[in-house]
Amino acid sequence: MNVSEIQTLYTYNRWANHRVVDACRLLNDRDLTRDLEASYGSVRGTLVHILWGEWLWCERWRGKSPKLIFDQEQFQDVNAIESRWREVERDHQVFIDALTDELLADSISYENLQGERWEYSLANMMQHVANHSCYHRGQVVTLLRQLHQTPPGTDFLVFLDLHTG
Repeated sequence: MNVSEIQTLYTYNRWANHRVVDACRLLNDRDLTRDLEASYGSVRGTLVHILWGEWLWCERWRGKSPKLIFDQEQFQDVNAIESRWREVERDHQVFIDALTDELLADSISYENLQGERWEYSLANMMQHVANHSCYHRGQVVTLLRQLHQTPPGTDFLVFLDLHTG
C-alpha cells in the first residue's frame, strides 16, 4: 500500500461515513437511541463506536496508547457525533498529508486497552481502521433498515464512479 492508495482509501472512508451519518439525520431521537440489540445497541452507539475507533487509531499512529473509550451518552444527537467526527477527520488529514511510503512501511507499537503490547506496520493499521469503519457502517445500514429507513449506498465502486468518472 502506498500513500496514493491510502489517500484514496481515506477519501472513500470519509465519503461513506458522511453518507451514513446524513441518513441517520432522518431518525427521531427515540429511533437514534433505541436498543436494537446490535453489537453497540443503537444506531447512535454504533456511530460512536466507529468514531471512537477512528480517533483511537489515529492516536496510536502518532505513538500514543490512550485508554479512553467514548461514551455514547456524551453524544446526544447526530450533530454532536458529526461535530466530533469533523475533528477526527481533520486529524486524519493532517496525518495523511505528512505520510511517505517509507513511513507506511514502518512498524508502530502500541498498548491496547488491556495493557498488551502490539506492533504492526502503519499501512496495515490504516487499512484496518478503514475496514473496521466499513464493517460497522454495514451494521448501521442494517439498523436503518430495521427502522424502516432507506440506507445510502456506500460501495467503494460507487465512490469511484462518482469521484473519478
